Amino acid sequence: MSIETEPNVLPAKFEKARALLASVRDALANNTFRHHSFFKNGHAQTLAAYAWPRGFRFYTERDEERYFEVAPGIRVLAHCRWQANRNEHPTIVAWHGIEGSSASNYMLATAEKGFRAGFNIIRVNLRNCGGTENLTPTLYHGGLSEDLRAVVHELIDKDHISKMVVVGFSLGGNLVLKLAGEYGDNPPPEILGVCAVSPSVDLTASAELILKRSNWIYQQDFVRRLKKRIR
Repeated sequence: MSIETEPNVLPAKFEKARALLASVRDALANNTFRHHSFFKNGHAQTLAAYAWPRGFRFYTERDEERYFEVAPGIRVLAHCRWQANRNEHPTIVAWHGIEGSSASNYMLATAEKGFRAGFNIIRVNLRNCGGTENLTPTLYHGGLSEDLRAVVHELIDKDHISKMVVVGFSLGGNLVLKLAGEYGDNPPPEILGVCAVSPSVDLTASAELILKRSNWIYQQDFVRRLKKRIR
Protein backbone atom coordinates (compact mmCIF):
# COMPACT_ATOMS: atom_id res chain seq x y z
CA MET A 1 0.00 0.00 0.00
CA SER A 2 1.41 3.36 -0.97
CA ILE A 3 1.01 6.40 1.20
CA GLU A 4 0.58 9.73 -0.50
CA THR A 5 2.12 12.73 1.21
CA GLU A 6 1.31 16.35 0.70
CA PRO A 7 3.97 18.43 -1.03
CA ASN A 8 6.23 20.45 1.23
CA VAL A 9 4.48 23.79 1.27
CA LEU A 10 6.16 26.71 3.01
CA PRO A 11 4.04 28.67 5.49
CA ALA A 12 2.52 31.83 4.08
CA LYS A 13 4.86 34.08 6.08
CA PHE A 14 7.91 32.47 4.45
CA GLU A 15 6.39 32.88 1.01
CA LYS A 16 5.88 36.56 1.80
CA ALA A 17 9.47 36.83 3.02
CA ARG A 18 10.72 35.19 -0.18
CA ALA A 19 8.67 37.62 -2.27
CA LEU A 20 10.03 40.56 -0.28
CA LEU A 21 13.63 39.41 -0.73
CA ALA A 22 13.03 38.99 -4.45
CA SER A 23 11.70 42.55 -4.69
CA VAL A 24 14.72 43.87 -2.78
CA ARG A 25 17.06 41.94 -5.08
CA ASP A 26 15.37 43.41 -8.15
CA ALA A 27 15.47 46.92 -6.68
CA LEU A 28 19.19 46.65 -5.98
CA ALA A 29 19.86 45.22 -9.43
CA ASN A 30 18.14 48.21 -11.01
CA ASN A 31 19.95 50.77 -8.85
CA THR A 32 23.66 50.24 -9.33
CA PHE A 33 25.78 51.86 -6.64
CA ARG A 34 27.65 54.92 -7.89
CA HIS A 35 30.42 56.27 -5.71
CA HIS A 36 31.08 59.96 -5.25
CA SER A 37 33.80 61.24 -7.57
CA PHE A 38 35.96 62.14 -4.54
CA PHE A 39 35.68 58.68 -2.98
CA LYS A 40 36.57 56.13 -5.62
CA ASN A 41 37.68 53.23 -3.43
CA GLY A 42 36.49 51.46 -0.32
CA HIS A 43 39.12 53.01 1.96
CA ALA A 44 38.12 56.55 0.99
CA GLN A 45 34.45 55.75 1.49
CA THR A 46 35.09 54.14 4.90
CA LEU A 47 37.19 57.03 6.20
CA ALA A 48 34.78 59.65 4.85
CA ALA A 49 31.84 57.95 6.56
CA TYR A 50 33.81 57.95 9.81
CA ALA A 51 35.20 61.49 9.76
CA TRP A 52 32.83 63.55 7.62
CA PRO A 53 30.86 66.00 9.81
CA ARG A 54 27.16 65.25 9.93
CA GLY A 55 24.36 67.48 11.08
CA PHE A 56 22.22 64.88 12.80
CA ARG A 57 18.78 66.05 13.74
CA PHE A 58 18.44 62.92 15.86
CA TYR A 59 19.36 64.52 19.19
CA THR A 60 20.09 61.92 21.84
CA GLU A 61 18.74 63.94 24.76
CA ARG A 62 15.21 63.02 23.67
CA ASP A 63 15.94 59.32 24.11
CA GLU A 64 14.76 57.14 26.96
CA GLU A 65 17.57 55.22 28.65
CA ARG A 66 16.63 51.60 29.22
CA TYR A 67 18.53 48.81 30.96
CA PHE A 68 17.93 45.21 29.93
CA GLU A 69 19.03 42.34 32.16
CA VAL A 70 20.43 39.81 29.69
CA ALA A 71 21.81 37.38 32.28
CA PRO A 72 21.82 37.23 36.09
CA GLY A 73 23.61 40.36 37.28
CA ILE A 74 24.45 41.51 33.74
CA ARG A 75 22.75 44.43 32.03
CA VAL A 76 23.08 46.30 28.75
CA LEU A 77 22.11 49.90 28.08
CA ALA A 78 19.77 50.90 25.27
CA HIS A 79 18.51 54.24 24.02
CA CYS A 80 14.87 54.25 22.94
CA ARG A 81 13.07 56.79 20.77
CA TRP A 82 9.34 56.15 20.71
CA GLN A 83 6.74 57.40 18.31
CA ALA A 84 3.49 58.72 19.74
CA ASN A 85 1.21 55.68 20.16
CA ARG A 86 4.28 53.43 20.06
CA ASN A 87 2.33 50.19 19.74
CA GLU A 88 0.88 51.33 16.44
CA HIS A 89 4.34 51.61 14.87
CA PRO A 90 6.94 48.99 13.92
CA THR A 91 10.18 48.97 15.92
CA ILE A 92 13.80 48.78 14.80
CA VAL A 93 16.14 47.19 17.35
CA ALA A 94 19.74 47.87 16.33
CA TRP A 95 23.12 46.55 17.51
CA HIS A 96 26.46 48.11 16.65
CA GLY A 97 29.78 46.58 15.61
CA ILE A 98 33.21 46.00 17.15
CA GLU A 99 34.26 48.82 19.48
CA GLY A 100 31.21 50.83 18.49
CA SER A 101 28.28 51.95 20.61
CA SER A 102 24.73 53.21 20.41
CA ALA A 103 26.26 56.62 19.60
CA SER A 104 28.23 55.45 16.54
CA ASN A 105 27.56 57.51 13.41
CA TYR A 106 25.97 54.63 11.51
CA MET A 107 23.67 53.89 14.46
CA LEU A 108 22.54 57.51 14.67
CA ALA A 109 22.10 57.78 10.90
CA THR A 110 19.99 54.62 10.79
CA ALA A 111 17.98 55.79 13.78
CA GLU A 112 17.29 59.19 12.24
CA LYS A 113 16.12 57.75 8.94
CA GLY A 114 14.09 55.03 10.63
CA PHE A 115 12.36 57.41 13.02
CA ARG A 116 11.45 59.78 10.21
CA ALA A 117 9.99 56.79 8.35
CA GLY A 118 7.68 56.01 11.28
CA PHE A 119 9.63 53.40 13.26
CA ASN A 120 10.29 53.27 16.97
CA ILE A 121 14.07 53.11 17.40
CA ILE A 122 15.99 51.14 20.03
CA ARG A 123 19.79 51.40 19.86
CA VAL A 124 21.39 48.75 22.06
CA ASN A 125 24.95 48.71 23.40
CA LEU A 126 26.72 45.38 23.46
CA ARG A 127 28.15 44.36 26.83
CA ASN A 128 30.54 46.96 28.32
CA CYS A 129 30.19 49.27 25.31
CA GLY A 130 29.03 52.87 25.38
CA GLY A 131 30.59 53.51 28.79
CA THR A 132 28.83 50.59 30.49
CA GLU A 133 31.81 48.65 31.81
CA ASN A 134 30.26 48.76 35.28
CA LEU A 135 27.20 46.79 34.15
CA THR A 136 29.00 43.53 33.41
CA PRO A 137 32.21 41.73 34.42
CA THR A 138 32.60 40.18 30.97
CA LEU A 139 33.61 41.41 27.51
CA TYR A 140 31.29 41.26 24.52
CA HIS A 141 32.02 38.69 21.81
CA GLY A 142 30.51 37.16 18.69
CA GLY A 143 28.70 34.34 20.49
CA LEU A 144 26.40 36.35 22.75
CA SER A 145 23.21 35.93 20.76
CA GLU A 146 21.46 35.19 24.06
CA ASP A 147 21.83 38.88 24.92
CA LEU A 148 19.91 39.80 21.78
CA ARG A 149 17.29 37.17 22.55
CA ALA A 150 16.79 38.59 26.06
CA VAL A 151 16.26 42.11 24.73
CA VAL A 152 13.88 40.96 22.00
CA HIS A 153 11.76 38.89 24.36
CA GLU A 154 11.54 41.61 27.01
CA LEU A 155 10.29 44.04 24.38
CA ILE A 156 7.69 41.50 23.28
CA ASP A 157 6.61 40.36 26.75
CA LYS A 158 6.76 43.63 28.71
CA ASP A 159 6.30 46.33 26.08
CA HIS A 160 3.97 44.31 23.85
CA ILE A 161 5.89 45.25 20.71
CA SER A 162 4.07 43.44 17.92
CA LYS A 163 6.13 44.42 14.86
CA MET A 164 9.91 44.33 15.09
CA VAL A 165 12.89 44.40 12.73
CA VAL A 166 16.24 43.34 14.20
CA VAL A 167 19.28 45.10 12.68
CA GLY A 168 22.99 44.55 13.25
CA PHE A 169 26.18 46.11 11.92
CA SER A 170 29.47 44.23 11.55
CA LEU A 171 29.80 42.03 14.66
CA GLY A 172 26.25 43.04 15.58
CA GLY A 173 25.17 41.72 12.19
CA ASN A 174 26.92 38.45 12.95
CA LEU A 175 24.97 38.18 16.21
CA VAL A 176 21.69 38.99 14.47
CA LEU A 177 22.26 36.22 11.92
CA LYS A 178 23.25 33.80 14.68
CA LEU A 179 20.03 34.57 16.53
CA ALA A 180 17.99 34.11 13.35
CA GLY A 181 19.63 30.73 12.77
CA GLU A 182 18.86 29.67 16.33
CA TYR A 183 15.21 30.58 15.86
CA GLY A 184 15.15 28.54 12.67
CA ASP A 185 11.62 28.00 11.42
CA ASN A 186 10.07 29.18 14.69
CA PRO A 187 10.95 32.82 15.29
CA PRO A 188 8.64 34.94 17.42
CA PRO A 189 5.82 36.10 15.14
CA GLU A 190 6.53 39.67 16.22
CA ILE A 191 9.83 39.63 14.31
CA LEU A 192 9.09 40.77 10.78
CA GLY A 193 12.66 40.38 9.58
CA VAL A 194 16.36 40.72 10.29
CA CYS A 195 18.98 42.85 8.57
CA ALA A 196 22.75 42.32 8.80
CA VAL A 197 24.99 45.08 7.42
CA SER A 198 28.54 43.93 6.59
CA PRO A 199 28.37 41.03 9.07
CA SER A 200 31.64 39.41 10.11
CA VAL A 201 30.31 35.91 9.50
CA ASP A 202 33.77 34.35 9.06
CA LEU A 203 35.68 35.75 12.03
CA THR A 204 38.93 34.01 11.05
CA ALA A 205 38.86 35.55 7.58
CA SER A 206 37.98 38.94 9.07
CA ALA A 207 40.93 38.76 11.48
CA GLU A 208 43.30 37.80 8.67
CA LEU A 209 42.02 40.61 6.47
CA ILE A 210 42.52 43.33 9.06
CA LEU A 211 46.17 42.22 9.44
CA LYS A 212 46.91 43.10 5.83
CA ARG A 213 49.17 46.09 5.30
CA SER A 214 46.46 47.96 3.39
CA ASN A 215 44.22 47.77 6.47
CA TRP A 216 46.84 48.96 8.96
CA ILE A 217 44.90 52.07 9.95
CA TYR A 218 41.83 50.03 10.91
CA GLN A 219 43.88 47.54 12.91
CA GLN A 220 45.61 50.31 14.85
CA ASP A 221 42.33 52.03 15.62
CA PHE A 222 40.77 48.78 16.84
CA VAL A 223 43.78 47.86 19.00
CA ARG A 224 43.93 51.37 20.48
CA ARG A 225 40.27 51.27 21.47
CA LEU A 226 40.49 47.76 22.87
CA LYS A 227 43.55 48.63 24.99
CA LYS A 228 41.76 51.66 26.34
CA ARG A 229 38.79 49.50 27.33
CA ILE A 230 40.92 46.83 29.04
CA ARG A 231 42.85 49.42 31.04
